Amino acid sequence: MATFARRWRAPLLGGIAVWLLSFPLLTSHPTSAQPAQAAQGAMVGALESDRGEQQLVRQQLNRQRDAAEAAQAAALVAAAAAQRAVVAAAPGNAVRQLATAPRPAPAPAPVVRANTIAIPRLGLNQPVGWYRDCLGRAAVPRWGTWRWSCAGANNIYVMAHNPGVFTPILGLHVGDIIRYGDPSGRVHTYRVSSTTIVSNTQMWPLGATAASSLTLQTCWTWDGSRDFIVRALEI
Repeated sequence: MATFARRWRAPLLGGIAVWLLSFPLLTSHPTSAQPAQAAQGAMVGALESDRGEQQLVRQQLNRQRDAAEAAQAAALVAAAAAQRAVVAAAPGNAVRQLATAPRPAPAPAPVVRANTIAIPRLGLNQPVGWYRDCLGRAAVPRWGTWRWSCAGANNIYVMAHNPGVFTPILGLHVGDIIRYGDPSGRVHTYRVSSTTIVSNTQMWPLGATAASSLTLQTCWTWDGSRDFIVRALEI
């Protein structure tokens, strides 16, 4: 028996020693597991908190975006309404402006005195002298307008040079008005009935006319071989 005790004493003591040495580890294991679990729980809570904050941030950004889009849409609607109001009010404003704006004074009528010819549209107003050479050999004076005293009945014949005083009459058209003050001061009004170009050898423009007429003559060519003739009837 003593021999048996001596034989198993050493292993038994060793086992007890191992058990005693491992006892702190066994007792401390649950304690170390709790901090680990607590740390894991804290990490999960932090992640959940971050997700919650991110969700709040996204919601705030969405609300800001929605508010900006709503403000932009309201601004566009207001601008369109303002433009419609301006367009709707423009005709009335234009009418009121036209009604209240001072009207320009009409251009004064040219004064037509005795022995004067006036063409309002051309702004021409010239005294008329007398050309008394019935043979037409005397040169027409370079400046001024001249009435031929030998023209036929009912035909007041007035001539002037081009280039010169009568250059503007090249722009006369059918329907234009011409006024002539005769030697007595009576003003006659004529309307252009025709314009034509003739050779200076043709004499019909100088002849008598059936109705009261006014004939204007000026050069068409530089050498005077052709003339520009205006025929107007009294109205």
